Amino acid sequence: MPPPPVVKDALTATRFELTIDGHSLASFSELEGITSAIDVASLSAGTEDPIQHMPGRALAPAVVLSRRMSKNIELSAWHELVILGDIAAARRSCTLTMFDAGGATVGRYHLTDAWPQKIEILAGEGSGILTETVTLTCDFLQRVSV
Repeated sequence: MPPPPVVKDALTATRFELTIDGHSLASFSELEGITSAIDVASLSAGTEDPIQHMPGRALAPAVVLSRRMSKNIELSAWHELVILGDIAAARRSCTLTMFDAGGATVGRYHLTDAWPQKIEILAGEGSGILTETVTLTCDFLQRVSV
């Protein structure tokens, strides 16, 4: 089997920074995923009519990031606002910037009214190294030019 073709403009990122109002809230080593999706509605006028698939409602966009846990508690404090029910105070627009190994910006997303839906802390087997994974949910996710 031949090797896959080389994509000359493929992006590679090694660091992901989350900023709010120009302030760096956290830096992450892994992007587990960015999800933006629309539900699909199936419609049919009768038993003999073909089923039509149409865009339905937008699903909440999500961004999942991981890093080695640090002493910084800003993410936890932000998440606590949500847990305590103050979602209006927790909603913040932020920017996710992606950097390559040389420190150059390779990608950027703007998250409108984001809030930390979930934070997970795991200890590496044998190493005890703590990993913090945060899932951010937002009202709107937009890729912006760099």
